[in-house]
Amino acid sequence: MSSSKSVLSVRDLKLYYRTRKGVVKALEEINFDLEKEDTLAVVGESGCGKSTLARALVRVLPRNIHTYEGKVILEGRNVMELNEEDFRREIRWRKISIVFQGAMNSFNPVYKIGYQVAEPLIIHDHLEKKEALKRARQLIELMGMPGVFADRYPFELSGGMKQRAAIAMALITNPEIVILDEPTSALDVLTQANIINLLKKIKNEFKLTYIFITHDLGLASELANRVAVIYAGKMVELSSADIFYTQPKHPYSKGLLASAPTLSTDRRPEFITGVPPSLIDPPSGCRFHPRCRFAWEKCSSEEPAMFQVGEDHLVRCWLYGDGK
Repeated sequence: MSSSKSVLSVRDLKLYYRTRKGVVKALEEINFDLEKEDTLAVVGESGCGKSTLARALVRVLPRNIHTYEGKVILEGRNVMELNEEDFRREIRWRKISIVFQGAMNSFNPVYKIGYQVAEPLIIHDHLEKKEALKRARQLIELMGMPGVFADRYPFELSGGMKQRAAIAMALITNPEIVILDEPTSALDVLTQANIINLLKKIKNEFKLTYIFITHDLGLASELANRVAVIYAGKMVELSSADIFYTQPKHPYSKGLLASAPTLSTDRRPEFITGVPPSLIDPPSGCRFHPRCRFAWEKCSSEEPAMFQVGEDHLVRCWLYGDGK
């Protein structure tokens, strides 16, 4: 599935955390390609590793890292080989930026919004403060807010306005890729719709490539042209959005879609039995097999690979592999 058009290729990305109870296997065997102006939605239950993937890509990691390896190839360059200082100076916020979950946590409460949006220009591009603030004000206006909001403190903005400001902060250095980590999770439905419309607009204007991390499959369908499903730290399905929403293959993917309410039918939402496993001691074989109604002997003893079941469609499930 690798392509010469890929702006980002991730190969065998692995991230483990060290804790008092043991090593948490947060991410394993993460592989995908992202082409220019793609929007890849990364979906799954809370705790599956979605936000960990985002932090691994921008290298904003806690101190208790046990293992962090693999390849992250950005525009043909493996940025995992860069030291922290070179990565900060050349990649983070210049090539790939992130809108963190919970906009209020992205801002320092004692600095004005305009300065915080402008700060990457001052640090990375060495612009004079006056010029950086001017550009920040222009971008804030592009986000649909009055320019005077640049002179306000974070507590003076509503949740939706703070989210717009956080998006402006991620865009100020014109990055190639923007990671959106649950950008609407703390907002009401109407504000969510406004933010999604804003994201569509700026994607077209800036020719952006998105990685959209969410647990809301409805929102994912609004933005994404590709979908990756993560369960217990591993990617279990990767396909185009059209295929995922009409022909999901993995039992977990089917369960996620069945749990989402619909307006067009009388079907009652279903639920996936059981709970996600501990990532300190995950199940043998397929990690989903304790909750899967299609599981058979091989599922509990052997871990499936990612099997190709169609053009640009991969599934980690023995139902689609050899040997049953």
